[in-house]
Amino acid sequence: MRIVFLGTPAFAASVLEHIVHTTKHEVVLVVSKPDAPVGRGQHLVATPVKEMAQRLLPQVEVFQPQKASDPKSVAYIRQFHPDVGVVVAYGEILKPPFLEIPRFGSYNIHASLLPAYRGAAPIQRSLMDGCSRSGVTIFRINIALDSGDIVWQEGCSVGPDTTAGELTKDLLELAKRGIVESLERIEAGSVTFHHQPPEEAISAPKIVPEDLILDPTQDILRIHDRIRALSPTPGAYFFVQYREQTKRLKVFRSHIDPSYTLEPTRWSVTPQGFLGLATPEGTLVLDVVQLEGRSSMASDQFLRGVPLEQLQFLVRP
Repeated sequence: MRIVFLGTPAFAASVLEHIVHTTKHEVVLVVSKPDAPVGRGQHLVATPVKEMAQRLLPQVEVFQPQKASDPKSVAYIRQFHPDVGVVVAYGEILKPPFLEIPRFGSYNIHASLLPAYRGAAPIQRSLMDGCSRSGVTIFRINIALDSGDIVWQEGCSVGPDTTAGELTKDLLELAKRGIVESLERIEAGSVTFHHQPPEEAISAPKIVPEDLILDPTQDILRIHDRIRALSPTPGAYFFVQYREQTKRLKVFRSHIDPSYTLEPTRWSVTPQGFLGLATPEGTLVLDVVQLEGRSSMASDQFLRGVPLEQLQFLVRP
């Protein structure tokens, strides 16, 4: 089949690579978001999908419109006569003019067990909620966000300390297998469509700056789930006062130790030498931290240079 592939981040680039290496389908056009300015110099940097396409498919054009669904983009994409569209974290809600182009429809790979966690941040939001299962869903795109009929779905278990980065790797392997199986069924005409029950839908809106702030007055399980949901990027953080300056203390990994308790709740150094928030129910151990302006490190190493008595944890600056 002739495929138009739409995607932007590294997750999508890996899926594109898998399609190219493991199937006989022809990718006739790659669509990705425009190159974005990065860093102090604001140099334009290609998206991971563009970089992958240029390396694997030098003969295939990479089209980078502001909107794939606008009339000029639709007219241009239509010239490639795709049989199917494969969409992976492209970054746009595609509209009917585009969806009508591929003769067998367009299919989105979504990192959740739909209808749960529809939206831009399914991995992060599910981990924030402490979910013990996640998965990948492939569905035919319609006009409503992530609500199309499901053609493939498979779940996986999620450990209590699993980070977003770790879960993303697990889901990528599911996504690779799922898209190959789905394309085979679409080509053979044997695909089965399953309707999503709308009453089971859960929203997963994009991560906003306020989501990154950790509140030491909250339950430690809730703090822990937020830390792992935002690790390794963008990173959740506490506000701290250090040397008369308010700084951010990012936390990339944590765990809960039920054996070490203190009453009342207070910041402490655990018996193993790590920074922890001790409560009567247990301690949230901050395994890997990064003080603003410094490198990330294990918190026992961090405390050798920044003793706990020099830090004041703040709810807000």
